[in-house]
Amino acid sequence: MRSAIIVPGVTDLNKGDQALVWETHRLVHDMQCFDQIYIVSTGDTAQERQLLCGQSEAKGYQLVETLLKHPRRGNHNQAEVIQESAFSFLRLAFRAALDFCSQWFLLVICRSEALVSFFYSPKTAQSVRQFRTAEVLFVKGGGFIHAYGEKTAPYLMWFFLFYVRLGKALGKKVVFLPNSYGPFQGFTVASQVKSVFATLDKIYAREALSANKLGELMGQTIAVSPDLGFYLQKDSSAAALQLLERYNLDPRQQKLVGITIRPWRFPGFSNPEALYANYLQSVKSLAIKLVESGYQVVFCNQSIGPNAHEDDRNAIRELLQDWQDPAVHWIDENLPCDVLKSVYSHFYAFVGTRFHSVIFSLTSCIPSIAIGYGGNKAKGIMADFNLPDFTVPIESVTADQLQAMFDRLVAEHKQIQDLLANQNVNLGIKRAELLLELKNLVG
Repeated sequence: MRSAIIVPGVTDLNKGDQALVWETHRLVHDMQCFDQIYIVSTGDTAQERQLLCGQSEAKGYQLVETLLKHPRRGNHNQAEVIQESAFSFLRLAFRAALDFCSQWFLLVICRSEALVSFFYSPKTAQSVRQFRTAEVLFVKGGGFIHAYGEKTAPYLMWFFLFYVRLGKALGKKVVFLPNSYGPFQGFTVASQVKSVFATLDKIYAREALSANKLGELMGQTIAVSPDLGFYLQKDSSAAALQLLERYNLDPRQQKLVGITIRPWRFPGFSNPEALYANYLQSVKSLAIKLVESGYQVVFCNQSIGPNAHEDDRNAIRELLQDWQDPAVHWIDENLPCDVLKSVYSHFYAFVGTRFHSVIFSLTSCIPSIAIGYGGNKAKGIMADFNLPDFTVPIESVTADQLQAMFDRLVAEHKQIQDLLANQNVNLGIKRAELLLELKNLVG
């Protein structure tokens, strides 16, 4: 019986990550090479596991218990949105050090059933057994291989690459599906990436900019294939329209503009609070002008946790504080990614910080603006989509920039929709090519 495992894990609270895992599963399933396909679970407490895996389990996906817990262990301080306290950092660092020692030893002995069973819990031994019997590890698409020189960068990179190290230690094929890469700043970061990626059986970048950055580091050509989130199929039921109706929104009679924002700590910058305040104010200023122009502004949750930094609701609450208008709406829901994409498909335009909210909109032929953060993904993917003028970095965004881009988006609305329709046809071709390449690789 042939099996495959998708790593590093599912996170149902982040709808972009959820879409990437679900689409990775669909891609591997469509290869028709495996009898069993497993996804690594996440969550450090029973409550977190339900929140992070519940929607995926309800869809029928089979899970493998995680081997590497987050060093916070469920202690996510909801008040630490932008800055983390010294105490929280020290607690995180202490647990990370213990985890590193424990999991490093596991990598050394992982081939031995007897040694793993002796030194580790039955749950850990069972998970390692499933990895030992798997044939291929597929690293889900995304954009998590980057660092800005922050104090946590060395461990963060080790954490993200742990399952790759485990797969290679067990002699498995490992395929890194389309990701964004870089920058690689910080102690050991570049060397970790270079040494681990040299062992991989196949590497894909999701845009040309990242392919060039990783290619320069590795001294090789990196294949480019679209982000797997582009292939997410929207929910075909009437759930999205019913939801909009519940929020007194009618896309047939109103022009709806969707917006996603997020907390961001501006790693590598010395003034994160000022940059964050400027970002929120810039988006708010645009939203005010949109309301004045007759649009209905709709804020949406693209990610709601598990920690405060990943919970978009914290940013939305702050932006909407002391501002109420009947033309401003907040769809405060925990929707599965396919239903959320269906909601976005009814908008006239979209302004997204969470980049998979932009991807969901682009593939629904909704003209969109991207506020880029966290590596090369926004700049690279918007350029690959022939929309390089509709993205701005989060650290330098201004209200005037956003308004100018939105004005151009309106002026070129039909042309952009036609461009997106053509791009979506090309996406189908690209997925078929990726599927064939993977089938040939796995055999």
